Amino acid sequence: MRLFNILAIVAALCATTVIAGMEQLAAVLPSCALDCMMTSVPQSSCKATDQICLCNDAHYIAVLQKCVLTSCTIRESLATKNVTTSTCGAPIRDRTKIVSHAGVAGGVIALIAFILRMVARFRCCGGVFGADDWTMMLTMAFLVPLSALSVVLANAGLGKDMWTLPFDNITHILYIYFWDELIYLSILPLTKISICCFYLRIFPDRTFRTATYVTIALNVCYWIAFILISVFQCRPLPGAWHRWYEEEKYKCNHINAQGWAAAALNMFLDILVMVLPLRQLYGLNLSVKRKSYVICMFGLGIFVTLVSILRLNSLIHFASTTNLTWDYVTVGYWSTIECDVGVICACLPAIRSLLRRVSPGLFGDTAQAKSAYGLNSHSRGTGSQFTPVPVQSKNGDRQFYPLDDVESSDETRLHHPHPV
Repeated sequence: MRLFNILAIVAALCATTVIAGMEQLAAVLPSCALDCMMTSVPQSSCKATDQICLCNDAHYIAVLQKCVLTSCTIRESLATKNVTTSTCGAPIRDRTKIVSHAGVAGGVIALIAFILRMVARFRCCGGVFGADDWTMMLTMAFLVPLSALSVVLANAGLGKDMWTLPFDNITHILYIYFWDELIYLSILPLTKISICCFYLRIFPDRTFRTATYVTIALNVCYWIAFILISVFQCRPLPGAWHRWYEEEKYKCNHINAQGWAAAALNMFLDILVMVLPLRQLYGLNLSVKRKSYVICMFGLGIFVTLVSILRLNSLIHFASTTNLTWDYVTVGYWSTIECDVGVICACLPAIRSLLRRVSPGLFGDTAQAKSAYGLNSHSRGTGSQFTPVPVQSKNGDRQFYPLDDVESSDETRLHHPHPV
């Protein structure tokens, strides 16, 4: 495994010692590292007692690295790295607060957005619960643990250099990361499914609804496929968190290829969900305030895609990491932000509805929207204003809401000459 082969080389990167002090180092350094130092120091141009010179001697480091690579195990390499970096006075790095703060802060904001959405759906606020709301509840059931696990990972040492951690902590971090990955792969499609269900509450056009159902099906397939791929990424399954030091015992997928495939397909589905309603909205004649709000809504959708791109870029370093508990931080917090922003975006229409009711003077808009859905052939010709009125659909229970529900959850069914 390239990661740990490099770790074995790097383990003695800053290694220094003096020949007379070997007895003291013998108590904390593996014997393989001591042997490598004994054979490497004579090949250096530095004196054996010149610690600073040895720390900066590239030839000495290269010889020592090669020896450690062939002589020491992964655990021995990490133990050597921990001792030698301290000897050379290397700084102690710590990004654990980034891990916990990003997870908790983003989770709290997303939870507030969800609570406001639920309040907007209460009948006292003029709302009605739908499939999109129930799907969002399931999404939040995954998002809350994702945020909480950020704290667990930070406490275990995610955000510190790998060689500074106890070996059990490394295994524990990878174990938590395994479950974190499954939660992440569940939140992404569920958020998009919730948005699609919201579209179904608004648009009665049969072609559009068919396209929306296909999009939902694609997200379900993505969910099932990558959950199974992630669960069985190693055979036997515990290899997902044990392979870092026992690679020969496990057969694992190409983890980087798996991550890139999941990220690329998720970006495609993000864009698909974002552009899906554009044709339906094209015929609307909106006021400046409404147009600004719709632009903001879709702008945030673009931001979700941008976050996905940034996370995709972090996978480049994920592939070649030689220090997983340090380099996994970037992938981790971008994944958390991606989930949080997606939930916030999905909750914005209901939040807008609630704000309109709480402060109609500030958030209200008296302008009427023209839509081909709300105009019969005669009114299209005369350009008369459309006022939504309740209608009963063929199946007697399906509800369609006006396109104004993008900004208001007034539970008025959308009039359509041919309800689906």
